[in-house]
Amino acid sequence: MASGFKDFGMTFGSRISMLILSLGTQSSLAWILGPSGRGAYAVCLLFSSILGLIFIIGCDYAGIYYVAAKKLSISEGVFYTFIFGGIGSLLAIAAGKIIMTMPLPFLGKATTGEFNLALIFIPVSVFSYTFLMLLTAYQKFNWFSILSILSAFLRTLRIIYIKFGLQWEKISFSKMRDMLLYDARHYIGKLSNQINLEVGTIILAMFASQAEIGLFAVAVSLTTRLNMIPNTLETVLIPRVAADERGKRQLIAQTARLTGALCGSMLLILAVFANIIVAILFSPAFLPAVELIRILAAGVTIRCASKVLVTYLLGTNHPGIISVSVGVGMAINLGILWFFLPVFGLAAAAWAMTISFVVSSGIIAASFSKRSGMRLMDIFVFRFADWNLVTNSLSSLTGKMAFLMRK
Repeated sequence: MASGFKDFGMTFGSRISMLILSLGTQSSLAWILGPSGRGAYAVCLLFSSILGLIFIIGCDYAGIYYVAAKKLSISEGVFYTFIFGGIGSLLAIAAGKIIMTMPLPFLGKATTGEFNLALIFIPVSVFSYTFLMLLTAYQKFNWFSILSILSAFLRTLRIIYIKFGLQWEKISFSKMRDMLLYDARHYIGKLSNQINLEVGTIILAMFASQAEIGLFAVAVSLTTRLNMIPNTLETVLIPRVAADERGKRQLIAQTARLTGALCGSMLLILAVFANIIVAILFSPAFLPAVELIRILAAGVTIRCASKVLVTYLLGTNHPGIISVSVGVGMAINLGILWFFLPVFGLAAAAWAMTISFVVSSGIIAASFSKRSGMRLMDIFVFRFADWNLVTNSLSSLTGKMAFLMRK
């Protein structure tokens, strides 16, 4: 348990640093560009991220799972990641250039140069993320935290080489097939998950103005920042689950309860003080996004809790369930957008995302219950041990802070 808190603390600290940098960048962009410029930025970012998700397969959670479960060496994990990531990046860039020649409405929301720049960053983002995540498979969270802030995948490879003796591996097509099949089962879920987050922006890019896209992008960006908490837990928990025969089901359930409570409290504060926060961070021009933030808060709370349960399914070799849950959620999102966006405008996009989060989270919770053998009541009802864990952790944290201040 102590090592888990230490790993979470290091990983969370690095992501807090990145969050501060990201929020500073987003705030500066909002003040400088205004809603219209922020809309163009959102469309370019969406363009590159969706292309990367579609064409890059076999080097995401597959590498983490197989290395953590000792089915691949770290050298093999890096080697096959290079192969899958390189091929996928080239295909994504080529597809992006072809799409840019088409008369699509969303291409008019930014310049050609801006879209080209977005394509260049596809391989950079893919390799920097996947190589960093391979470190977590060996539970080297200290290096993961440092390198997350530095964001340099070449340095990551150097650390892997120094720590684990990276060497050239003979290609094993059976191992590559296993990685590809694992990621293929998770592929729909990974793709649908991102599309579910961005489908509102995708539809708006076709029919709405740049200013409306900018408002919705800010609302989604601000509320989903709290995904940093379950994402950090996911990074820490997946290798532990993969290395345990029973998948640490009790730990996952307890962590999901506490994550939901923490994220829900923070999102409630955000919803109450949204006017002040938006005006300060993004300028008064973005105040129409406040209503959207308040609608999204409930759905994001539920999603944060369910994302912790996802770690159990990924770590016990059931990634296909996630694909089903998120695929259903995306279909609901699209259906609501199709019928209600013309009537209710941006609010419909926010409600569509919230409802889709609730449905997909329900499927994940039911699947976790079935696979783990735990009743839903056992998963979500708080116990004295939960609060005891929180108070002990806070007491330990304040004690350490007091010790450091005395020094």
